[in-house]
Amino acid sequence: MVRKTLISLLLIVILFAFLKPINSTMISVFNIANAPVVVTKGHYGTSLIVEISFSDDSLLEWLQTVKEPYPLLLLDTDWIKRSPEHLKIIQQRKLPTGLLGPDDSIEEPVDITLIQKDINTYEKYLKEKPLWFATRNHQYSQDLQKSLFQQQMNLLSPSLIWQGEKTPKLQKGDFVFFPLHQNNQISFKELNALIQQHKFMSIEENIFGYKVQTKKAP
Repeated sequence: MVRKTLISLLLIVILFAFLKPINSTMISVFNIANAPVVVTKGHYGTSLIVEISFSDDSLLEWLQTVKEPYPLLLLDTDWIKRSPEHLKIIQQRKLPTGLLGPDDSIEEPVDITLIQKDINTYEKYLKEKPLWFATRNHQYSQDLQKSLFQQQMNLLSPSLIWQGEKTPKLQKGDFVFFPLHQNNQISFKELNALIQQHKFMSIEENIFGYKVQTKKAP
């Protein structure tokens, strides 16, 4: 009798394990790999990443109306400090964000103390550490890779940079970066058209194959 009861309980546990919905998985801040790596591609679809260092009223309207699945917004810290109204919308709508850092290179490595200052600024305004990070020029010195890996931040680099030209040909796994800087002349009408033409998914879903609710560690 006891043996039958134990077997029944075991079967119930196994059943619940398989029935757990895969699209509601929640994880903490994490490293994608067990060593520093720059992620340039996923596996299951395409993802849109918007770099923001400059804005006007049209960006505010777009942030208020953009629909799910939301693109990842990589935010410049100077922009964060001067854009409280935009930031309020981002937080109210829970739009996914990461940190946009300065240029870096192997020949001229960025000062890690400046990066840490940016991280602290991001955390001050967003109330959490950034999970995703990219430099302006998408290059990464070894010191920067090691430093951010230790802080469980994941480095991104584009498969494709879209600047408003004709509709790009995308491949499965692509990360499409859209730079929104002062010297870029791209309308949100063009961006919305791109979003409508492609079924983008979140970075996490593209990498892991299922939706992930990231829970930032304090």
